[in-house]
Amino acid sequence: MTQTTPGRVWITTAQACELLGVSRESLRRLRLRGILKPGRDFRRWGCTDSKGPLQWHAGNIETALTSWSRRNLRL
Repeated sequence: MTQTTPGRVWITTAQACELLGVSRESLRRLRLRGILKPGRDFRRWGCTDSKGPLQWHAGNIETALTSWSRRNLRL
């Protein structure tokens, strides 16, 4: 399991997948559907034209995914 220190809340895509137990494709779909929000849950890093690698906020993505899962399980 991925360990983050209190000062390191932004993690790589590989670490985010491991933390959430999902594939890269699932993480991408959650982002494209708006379940994971830019600025809050993920950001791009590096000096590129919005095509740099993504970093993920460890605490926020766990919270967002848990909230989304619970809403979708209600009948």
